[in-house]
Amino acid sequence: MTFTDDEETILEDFCNYVLTNDPDILISTEQLGTSVLEYLIARMEELGIDIELGRTDKRSAIEGRVYLDSDSFDNIIGLIEKTRFGCLPLSLAARYRISRLIESRNCYELIQQGFVISRTDKLERIRTIEEIFACDKGGMILSPQLGLHENVAVLDYENEYANLILEHNLSYETTAENSKGLLPTVTESVIHRRIMFKNLQKSFPINTKEWLWCEQRIEMVKSILVSLYGSAGSFWNRLANMDTFEEINRLSREVLMRTKDIVQGLEYRLLYADTDSVFLQKNGATLEEFTSVKDILTKEIGLPISLECYYKYVVLLPLEADEKIEALKHYYGITHNNELIARGIEIRRHDTPTFIKDFQTELLYTLFDCKDLTEVLLKGYENALLVVTKMIDKVMTGEIEVKDLVVSKILRQDLYKYRTLFPHVAAALQLSEAGVPLVRGDTIQYIYTDAAHSNPLHRVVPVNLIDEAQEQDYDKEKYRDMLLDAAETVLTCVGFSRTLYGDSSRSRNRKWWHTLREERTSDIEIERSLG
Repeated sequence: MTFTDDEETILEDFCNYVLTNDPDILISTEQLGTSVLEYLIARMEELGIDIELGRTDKRSAIEGRVYLDSDSFDNIIGLIEKTRFGCLPLSLAARYRISRLIESRNCYELIQQGFVISRTDKLERIRTIEEIFACDKGGMILSPQLGLHENVAVLDYENEYANLILEHNLSYETTAENSKGLLPTVTESVIHRRIMFKNLQKSFPINTKEWLWCEQRIEMVKSILVSLYGSAGSFWNRLANMDTFEEINRLSREVLMRTKDIVQGLEYRLLYADTDSVFLQKNGATLEEFTSVKDILTKEIGLPISLECYYKYVVLLPLEADEKIEALKHYYGITHNNELIARGIEIRRHDTPTFIKDFQTELLYTLFDCKDLTEVLLKGYENALLVVTKMIDKVMTGEIEVKDLVVSKILRQDLYKYRTLFPHVAAALQLSEAGVPLVRGDTIQYIYTDAAHSNPLHRVVPVNLIDEAQEQDYDKEKYRDMLLDAAETVLTCVGFSRTLYGDSSRSRNRKWWHTLREERTSDIEIERSLG
């Protein structure tokens, strides 16, 4: 419903619409720097509009209805799960971060058991460097065996940390062996809820609204489970116990090492392992044989494990990490069901232009459209080069539509705090000069028009400021360079070099994740300098 007319009439029509339809929940879809509802009520009072928005006689409130800002939650279905878990009203659950939700649930459980909850100033006990080094190691990663592999299965421990908490009764407090602790009590109820929705989801056709509702609930419950583990030793958790947190991690490392010993004893290659999942390879092994390994692990380890993927081909790329950014998973492959799966490459990035995603997807399907590994290295690679050539021609002849060239970046801090003119910052400055209000968290969309220009403000143009001339005059060399980056990411394993296309003028050591690291590092330094 759209309302048009003078301000007073629009507000009256809006209020009458609300009263007529009598909704339980009001959601704003635009952030004005303050509560949209507060702004509307203030304008109604200023104009002398005498209409009650709520279900009571209080004219300046909406009592009886729930008001939500859309930027405080991703979807209403997931928000309902947060509400149920935290035992909170919708409005509070929307505003609370996960740590406060866990705090609310913990307090609810303790009150139900008759405990008095006191304020605590609990700090981690003092330990030597040697003790910290020996205990605080986190999860375990076994580095990937880089390159192209054939016939690979991925086994994944389901809710591993949560199940370790339950199996070993790991909690914030010291408990008797026959008495379930607080953390296992809360964790168990969340696990059961996730299992319930996963089973329910199977009864609906894929991508129906019911299936999607289940998916949203499953994702939210998964996030809660991860956070229950992650906050076990958090300073912000009044009940936190670092010993408990470290014991969970120790047990997970032990599980991974036992898994490694078992699968290698069965003469399978362990290509890669990341905390709760393992990549196994064996020439000629069938799906049934991989399933048999899964069953053996379930029996020997005592934790539920599933066969997550069965790859026809998979390429494992190097992990990239530093002290400020978590390790980025880098791999891609195609399953025996012809499903393309990728992690940490361009097609999974939100800021990648559409034509790059489409190109890389076509490239991978072309490369893997082969009967065996030898054919991939010969026929598949040759066909992939033809795809690269065809797409370069389209870029250089100006055949790519502007909407497919758009790069999207999130403004991660207020504009005035930036000290480096990254492309998205330059685009944001242009928008600000044009009178477009911007706040932290906004998505900035732009295209490259002259990436080599000496003035950073002339290198990019925001999408909504592009004129017809600029639509035809995008920076073809820049987008060609981005296309070759994407090709290099996925084809280097089979011998690709951008020098085949005459591009030997500069080092290709700087990938997109290096730029990301540079931007994040700059943001961190600015935050520190501002206190």
